[in-house]
Amino acid sequence: MRFAVPITLAGAVALLFMGSVALADEGHGRRDQGHGGHAGEATETEGLAGAWAGLEAARDAIAADVEAGRLETIHEKSEPVPDLANALLESSDGLDPAKRKRVAGAVRQLPKVADALHDAADAGDLDGTRRQLKRLDGLLQLIRAQYPSGALPPRSGHHEGASRSQHPGEHTHRGAAAEVAEAPKATVRVVATDFRFEPRELSLRAGEPTRLELRNDGAVEHVLIVKTLDGATDAIHLHAQPGETDAATVRLDQPGRYAVICTIPGHQEIGMIGELVVTDGSSPPLKADGV
Repeated sequence: MRFAVPITLAGAVALLFMGSVALADEGHGRRDQGHGGHAGEATETEGLAGAWAGLEAARDAIAADVEAGRLETIHEKSEPVPDLANALLESSDGLDPAKRKRVAGAVRQLPKVADALHDAADAGDLDGTRRQLKRLDGLLQLIRAQYPSGALPPRSGHHEGASRSQHPGEHTHRGAAAEVAEAPKATVRVVATDFRFEPRELSLRAGEPTRLELRNDGAVEHVLIVKTLDGATDAIHLHAQPGETDAATVRLDQPGRYAVICTIPGHQEIGMIGELVVTDGSSPPLKADGV
């Protein structure tokens, strides 16, 4: 099923806050009334806050069902997401144009994520449903980052702007396996945007100390992780807030192809992946300088 029956913003928010599994009958088929009546009387700020609260309530209801393994109820709980996202965008006319463009891009992706949540949950695929929930988290994180402090209501029990899935020490990267205290002989630069690494394929020589730089040109924080060849631990870990650069001198002695990922919740699932190719000493690197 794809969103064949429109629902009101007010009805969706109310039902999500009540933790209802199904929508009330009177909440269907009244989109015009919802936007022309209640929504028309509300201020832009109230509409923005209500739509955002509804999106986070939908996310939390889905997450609770994923945690409990109740996949059969996720389909209905994800249905309000596209309408709520569109209502959020409609209430964001006062936002900086560049930031509103980012919100619009995320809003366009949310129906696809809701559909993917439907498909994975309906198929009984718990791991697939978890992956789509991470994608939803990443998009909501990007949307929140576009609004000034106080424009969106904080999550209950959370400090505004804090990452829902961040744990103490999660981004403490000094001492990662490949980091060395040596003078670098080469430099590789990577730019992180929302949600992509540029370039996606990096290269350095085995055994050669190299300065690896991560510049964050995005609107949310990003991490660059290079996994060891066996995937068991982090060989390299850089972390940059928007507008900042993080760097470390690293040395990888074993030639091969190393996975590159961003471990901020949802970012890898949206497309923040890459590869680091380590060549033997007799071969030139694929790229002497990343950017």
